Amino acid sequence: MSIQLMNEISNNYHVALSVHRELADLFWFVYMPGYALWHEYQYLDESCAQRKVKRYISETYHTFMPDKLPKSANITEPLLAGKNRKSLKIEESWKMIKEAFHIYQEWEETSLQKYQQIAKELFSSGEISTFNFVGEIIKDVKAELVYLTDKIIELNAMDWDMSQIVAEQPDHFERYEFLIKNLLGKSEMFHHNNSALDAHSRVFFEKSLD
Repeated sequence: MSIQLMNEISNNYHVALSVHRELADLFWFVYMPGYALWHEYQYLDESCAQRKVKRYISETYHTFMPDKLPKSANITEPLLAGKNRKSLKIEESWKMIKEAFHIYQEWEETSLQKYQQIAKELFSSGEISTFNFVGEIIKDVKAELVYLTDKIIELNAMDWDMSQIVAEQPDHFERYEFLIKNLLGKSEMFHHNNSALDAHSRVFFEKSLD
């Protein structure tokens, strides 16, 4: 049973990749580069996380589980279809930005609930090692949700003022450019030929970047 639960997490990550890909597309479309890079980073980070889950499934259950890939997160099509970014009015951009943040928040809340339910089932069935593995995923999702919720509260406090939103883009861009470089950067600690480290340390980034 636990293998099916872990595959649910893996497939949820695939949906998450679609969500972040489409939100990045949306923010590039309205040219909010800081917010766009935020989702480019989340896309890369969660892609690494999904691969880690798949390796865990193979190493723990010694069975292959096929991926279920979503066609679309259905975000950009309803919001951007038929629009020309050169003729967008400020009200249109404002509504799309606000809607994108609420879609993001709803997705993270749903994922957190899903992972917590899976953890509960794993614990009840005595799968403690897998429960602990999922616990680390829950910790990461919770941290992301807290950061996002605080940001939405901040945006609410300034009534989603477009001049302020535009002004803060360079700061967000700098933050996520740094995080992407750290995520993809090479280090002796992660070198494939460093035989003093176990397989996971040689092939997967375990650094905390937030």
